[in-house]
Amino acid sequence: MRNLLSFFAGLFSGLLFALVRAILLLDRLICWFWDLPCWAALARVCRAAAKRRAVCAAAVFLPVFFVPSALLLHSGTLVLANGRPLGLVEEADTLSAAVAEIEQSAGALAGGEYTLPVCIETKPSYALEDQFLTGDTLKAELIDASGELDTLAVISVDGEQAGVCRSADEAQALLDRVKAQYTTATDEDADFLQEVRVDNVVAQTSLVSDFGALYSTLSPRLDVTATRSVTYTEEIPYETITRENDQLDQTYRATVQEGCAGEAVVTAEIETVDGQEHGRTILARTVLSDARNEIVEVGTRNVGIGTGEFSVPLTSYTFTSAFKWRWGRLHGGVDLAVGEGTPVYAADNGKVIVAEDSGNGYGNYIILDHQNGFKTLYGHNSELLVSVGDVVAKGDRIALSGNTGNSTGPHLHFEIQVNDEKVDPQQYLTLS
Repeated sequence: MRNLLSFFAGLFSGLLFALVRAILLLDRLICWFWDLPCWAALARVCRAAAKRRAVCAAAVFLPVFFVPSALLLHSGTLVLANGRPLGLVEEADTLSAAVAEIEQSAGALAGGEYTLPVCIETKPSYALEDQFLTGDTLKAELIDASGELDTLAVISVDGEQAGVCRSADEAQALLDRVKAQYTTATDEDADFLQEVRVDNVVAQTSLVSDFGALYSTLSPRLDVTATRSVTYTEEIPYETITRENDQLDQTYRATVQEGCAGEAVVTAEIETVDGQEHGRTILARTVLSDARNEIVEVGTRNVGIGTGEFSVPLTSYTFTSAFKWRWGRLHGGVDLAVGEGTPVYAADNGKVIVAEDSGNGYGNYIILDHQNGFKTLYGHNSELLVSVGDVVAKGDRIALSGNTGNSTGPHLHFEIQVNDEKVDPQQYLTLS
């Protein structure tokens, strides 16, 4: 409403001013015209009338011109810092709020209370509305007047203050330098794994961190993540397909078809953390050539070659004695107590190389050669079901348990030998 009144008042003043100028111009014309001898008397009369009109116009014009101008002025406060005028504020609260914000900000970063080192004075004054300072402009003037404050950039990592830079541009340059050591020109979306913030804070310039020292502190603390798109050629591996033939010995193995790797062109997005690949997403894959599988034919007919994995030679038993030294000599196997006549099974594929009665010691016993460095011995049997030269498969019945030889009761004495050295059978199978 005030602006609207000011507009119309100014317009009205301008019109009156133009009217007065027109009257004065008319007065001059009349003076020139009536200065002629024949019109002298009439000119004096008209001139007097014109002057009266000018006085009346001035009496109307001057109040109308100056009163609206006075209405446009606003009362305010002139702010002086250390005797130097900073500008005018319309409200006194603007000054107190600006000082409070500066002191609070500087104190928070310094870790204590802070008082603005400026002698501030105020004086009442008047000015047009657009001549008053805003709160932000006044803050900038007070910061400049302090001589020790500036708007600094504070870097924080995961909510914890890490350092102070002179400006946001300097802070960004430092963070970009940290990123640069783990990124390349082709990397995209480089960022930090941690939450990194840069906030503008009014504080003492003495708190600014040394650029090099701050870089050395932040560099090992921040993890840089980035993504890059790459295109490369990838080998497609071939598979080996085994074809079993029970008409051929288990020692037979031949390649029927040679394998050949294929080739593909792959476009992928690679995610890195500190320059190391952390994840890969395949965006596109074009096969240039398919892989050709290798086909191998193997014989499965048993010829007594062991698998190297043993099974317990009894289905039910009581574990009575372990592989250990006893009675002054090594007990080179394990004793499994069972009823006489219980079936004894081959612990693995093998060939019978001993099947006889020892006369003492093992009694009726069998030794299987598994033809892979292993041999197994089965002692104290009541009956042997295989002969020397026989080829047996894992799980075949080879004897019936008994109490022959040096035995105090029906049981099976079982040994495993590696390169003719007796070893603890419990290294190769579980006994309960």
